[in-house]
Amino acid sequence: MELAQQVGGPLALARGLEDVDRLEPLDGYATAMTDAVAVLLEEGVDVLQVTQAVAHVNDVLTSRVLELAEARLGPPPYAYAWLALGSHGRGEQVLSSDQDSALAYGGPRLTAAEPDEYFPRLAGYVVEALARAGIPRCTGDYMATTWHHPLDTFTHYFERWVNDPAPKDLLRAEIFLDVRPVHGDLDVSSLDELLVAGGRRGTFLKQMAAATVTFRPPVVFLGHVHTEHGYLDIKRSGTAAIVLLARLYALAAGTNARTTLERLRVAGSARTLSPSGVEQMIDAYRMLTELRLRHQVEQARRGEAVDNRVRVDRLPSGDRRRLRDAIRTVRVMQEITANRYQTHTVT
Repeated sequence: MELAQQVGGPLALARGLEDVDRLEPLDGYATAMTDAVAVLLEEGVDVLQVTQAVAHVNDVLTSRVLELAEARLGPPPYAYAWLALGSHGRGEQVLSSDQDSALAYGGPRLTAAEPDEYFPRLAGYVVEALARAGIPRCTGDYMATTWHHPLDTFTHYFERWVNDPAPKDLLRAEIFLDVRPVHGDLDVSSLDELLVAGGRRGTFLKQMAAATVTFRPPVVFLGHVHTEHGYLDIKRSGTAAIVLLARLYALAAGTNARTTLERLRVAGSARTLSPSGVEQMIDAYRMLTELRLRHQVEQARRGEAVDNRVRVDRLPSGDRRRLRDAIRTVRVMQEITANRYQTHTVT
């Protein structure tokens, strides 16, 4: 059965991927994913669980494509790990999420294949297949086609970002701070350990805190949200800031928990965030993500390219009120963070 004919939620879609033995069925993947997400939303599943389900199915897709790539190219010259970055690394994706990936390799040589030839070909095959499945290429080129290196090289990058976090370098590193292996035998836990160690370094945390105020939500004045011609980018105006704040306070708590929800809860348990602040942030993140994902499902079903721009004046009055509350929560938390970490002194 073609993927576009799969009926049911993400589990059915994931099972269908197990039987894929060529790339042609991936042409129906985006449609099948939209239908799977719509099923969960209609059933009232927590939207944050829905985003995790999307990431899980994309894990299965990535692993299956890598298996097909190895069958075509032969076994790799070294053990490797395909690394999910960004929203995929956090395990929380929406329909507009693009490809963010890297490939690390190392250990004893396994075959005579040349790594400088094998891994670029492997990465190229996978990136092309995922694009065929409807997952856009990263416009910033943060993909394994560019980022394929020995593990030692990635270790060097992470050490530099943690120990000497220059603003420009850390801005580029942001996407790598959400890193998770999804396929391969190479142990990359050392990268997580470096990030957790960074949480004990004041300079690193201060630079990360400065990054949390990069995405400023719009002003709410007299009960109205400032928009651009009636539209609001939900990612730039809310969810991106919450992701950064959650990561900061989780690392300050000594953990590199994966999802934004887990990070906020860990921060609350460790008291790097107040319990009331945690609950407000979780409510804001859930509300904004639901708006974003429902908007994207509607766009996809109309055959439009999905984006994050929601028409605010067309929202029900209750959603507009919740949107205002969510934006206020983010702005307040950014102000608290800026004061706590004195981000105005970051150069």
